[in-house]
Amino acid sequence: MKTKDKYPKIGVIGAGTMGQHHVRIISQTPGVVLSGLFDPDPVRAAELCSRHSCMEHPSMEALLDKSDAVCVAAPTSIHLDIGLACLSRGVHVLMEKPLADTAAGAGQLVDAADAAGLVLMAGHVERYNPAIGKMMALLCEWQEPVISIDARRLTPFDGSRCMDVDVLLDLLIHDIDLILEIADSPIARVHAAGRPVFSQQTDVCHALLEFDNTCVATLWTAKCSPRKVRSLTVTTRRRYMVADTLSRSLAVYTADDLPALADGVCFMGNIRMESVDVPDEEPLRRELEDFFQAIQGRKPPLVDGRRGLAALSALEVVRKALSQT
Repeated sequence: MKTKDKYPKIGVIGAGTMGQHHVRIISQTPGVVLSGLFDPDPVRAAELCSRHSCMEHPSMEALLDKSDAVCVAAPTSIHLDIGLACLSRGVHVLMEKPLADTAAGAGQLVDAADAAGLVLMAGHVERYNPAIGKMMALLCEWQEPVISIDARRLTPFDGSRCMDVDVLLDLLIHDIDLILEIADSPIARVHAAGRPVFSQQTDVCHALLEFDNTCVATLWTAKCSPRKVRSLTVTTRRRYMVADTLSRSLAVYTADDLPALADGVCFMGNIRMESVDVPDEEPLRRELEDFFQAIQGRKPPLVDGRRGLAALSALEVVRKALSQT
């Protein structure tokens, strides 16, 4: 790292919804120093800085001069330009998802980080949701082949956030990242359908992904629902797992008796449900702690640049299928 100080200096680019939370958490975290904030809206930047007693910088370059690492919470359409500027100045980058607005752009960021020997992390915050973390740990422990995955991510349309991208880059990218990790297999086929509803871009998308290992994943994503939904279900031959990332809860249904013939009838029996204990932890705080450890060389980040690139590459396959319907 550039710093000669005891603690790494972390800056934030963007004072929107996510940027505010980055500033809040960094300012509260021992072992790191909040080097300040840059946002092109000086009024918004000044208000956030006054709330958390941090320095407002007049330009991104001024912030980078004072930072070892930055969290970028800017519009997706400018992620590539900002990321390249940060990496060229020797600054580690946590880029809020998605890594860029195209897989090609994400590839440029990965190459730049590799060439500079810097940490590039994609902010797929759902990976750090404690319900998802517990689900992943149990799947790893059980080592049961996954039959199917169902992901649902619905939200009301408010016309104020992420208007530079469609629902695929805004919401679907979360679940693409999750199902790639769970399925752990190359994609064989993709079917997709969607349409605009309240904007000029795709606001709702249904996708079906088939993997080489025969796992099947269905995704329903929409920015036109009056009800907010965040659910992920995973089915194996013996178990059905339901994670809700809003309530941070996880339920597991287990069939102790697998199908067997009894009096000529095939059945699954002794099905029981268990509510799994999930830690009460803020996902973004866990994500930032992972980033801090990565830039100090303690361990690679959970979602590094290459994983962020893989999610965008898969998303573009879905987009291609969508254009053919």
